[in-house]
Amino acid sequence: MFKSHLIVSAAICAFVFATIAAQAEPPPSLGCYARAYDKAHLSAHKSQIVDKAWLSIETRKDTPPYPFLATLQFSTKGRGKATFSTFGACKEDRGALLCNASVSAEETDLCKAKNDGVHHCRIGYSESGAFRIAAKPEGVLVTVVERLEMPGPDSGGRASYLYLSPNNAENHAFLLQPADAKACE
Repeated sequence: MFKSHLIVSAAICAFVFATIAAQAEPPPSLGCYARAYDKAHLSAHKSQIVDKAWLSIETRKDTPPYPFLATLQFSTKGRGKATFSTFGACKEDRGALLCNASVSAEETDLCKAKNDGVHHCRIGYSESGAFRIAAKPEGVLVTVVERLEMPGPDSGGRASYLYLSPNNAENHAFLLQPADAKACE
């Protein structure tokens, strides 16, 4: 009986210490992060749309619930190569930053298809999408939490959008390394 109580007590202590340690992790550092995916990586991940990524994390002084600002940019591969970007108001969340993506150009027509990729229409108007930034030994991991619609270049008077779903294994998580601030300009 005493042995089983000891085991249960040890398990409870381990859980409590693990919970405290997880909450004590600092959020990602401020600064610039970037990655250009090489041919070997893109060959191994043929359905990955993004070939380059940039992320800038800054502080915001006058917005207490969301003290961080993240600017996220992706370049897409292929003939329609273009750069898409969004910015997010971010708050600390379990050792990471949780960021709401920006909503723009709501007057654009709705899409009929909801697959990942570049579109000239919006998937939806009611949600801005969200992404999470977690510190990793190599830099940061950017993960699509809710769908992202990132505005891109204007093509013939119609803005294009990059749509990324949290359910697409090839296009929902991006590991970026620290980079010089010029890479994020």
